[in-house]
Amino acid sequence: MKMKQIAKNLAVAATFAAGPALAADDEVVIGMSAALSGGAAGTYAAPAEGLKLYIDRLNDAGGVNGRTVSLVIYDDQGDASRAASNAKRFLTQDDVQMIISVSTSATFAPIISQATRREVPVLFAGSVCPAETMPPAKPLLYCSTGFSAVHDSIAMVDYLRERESGDITIGFSAMGIPISRAGMEEAERMVLEAGMKSAGVEIAPPGTADYTSFATKLTQNEAEAVLSWAPWSVQIRFVDALRKQGWEGNAYVGHLAEAELEMLKIKDPGLIAVGSNVMLFENSEATRTLVDAVTEAGSSLNPEAILDGWVGGIVVEGVLEELGEDTSAEAINAVMSNIEIDTKGLRGGPIKWTDNNHFRETIYYRAYRWSDEKGAMEIARDWKAYEVE
Repeated sequence: MKMKQIAKNLAVAATFAAGPALAADDEVVIGMSAALSGGAAGTYAAPAEGLKLYIDRLNDAGGVNGRTVSLVIYDDQGDASRAASNAKRFLTQDDVQMIISVSTSATFAPIISQATRREVPVLFAGSVCPAETMPPAKPLLYCSTGFSAVHDSIAMVDYLRERESGDITIGFSAMGIPISRAGMEEAERMVLEAGMKSAGVEIAPPGTADYTSFATKLTQNEAEAVLSWAPWSVQIRFVDALRKQGWEGNAYVGHLAEAELEMLKIKDPGLIAVGSNVMLFENSEATRTLVDAVTEAGSSLNPEAILDGWVGGIVVEGVLEELGEDTSAEAINAVMSNIEIDTKGLRGGPIKWTDNNHFRETIYYRAYRWSDEKGAMEIARDWKAYEVE
């Protein structure tokens, strides 16, 4: 489905939920601020739709413990001022008991500021996980999103060390945004500590159209393998620019929402995606449930693109299952601060939050690649657990 259509569908849903949504005894009111239109919609509209789809199915099945979810959706276009306005409406008009963010990092500060002042928990579900959710976590802020630049980089470097020779020279590619730069700078540090060499960190400014010059620097510095963590379009353009110069090394990239469909098209055995979400080619019970839900909803969404939002819906359900009679924001936050949520086969293990850690206690990574021998995608390395400290 085109992103404009996703945004239109969600805008309709938001219209129906635009009035005050004061909670009845048998419902919980949750506000979702998402980049449904604008430049960031290509990344965030689909996870937002995935979360809404999960909540719709949950309500159709009778909710949880007799309670349904009233999901109030507003478009913030990835803009801080719009997010601030949305947060104010959630808290002063809609009386929400939780806020969910599926948007850019630019929207975090105004949402966090207003939500913490009102002591309402915030779940980042499809958005980058803010540093405040990592140990030592700040109260009220939680994250279920699968990707994390630094943790993904740790897993990529670990897998690279298993596959490549000891004194290999590694190149790094990033986009000129803080999270991408930080992930690759951390990866470079780990590579150097492991006794490997660096061909440098090439950072492309947002809006770069031609990556040739960046790829040329990496090849001139004799990069034998490359690591990348950035929006998918940036990662894949770096790799494409390298291949056009005849470079034949392995490229290790972050497994983001677009990865599976793109890798099926490219069919490059040297392109290895490392991430914490499953790929749908596995055709497991968990992936079939997700695909069937999209089909039954009559949606033309790519199921791969909604997975982080779907997991966010699983988190909401898990929290509601643990609630007693009190459904206040305070009670919801108490549950969220000490809970373990089964990710139902869509990740390598549960999401576990504690008072000190609102990201997850353990994160699990798989590596995927295209196999010419099989003519299909394959699991290059199965789940490996990494403790989050």
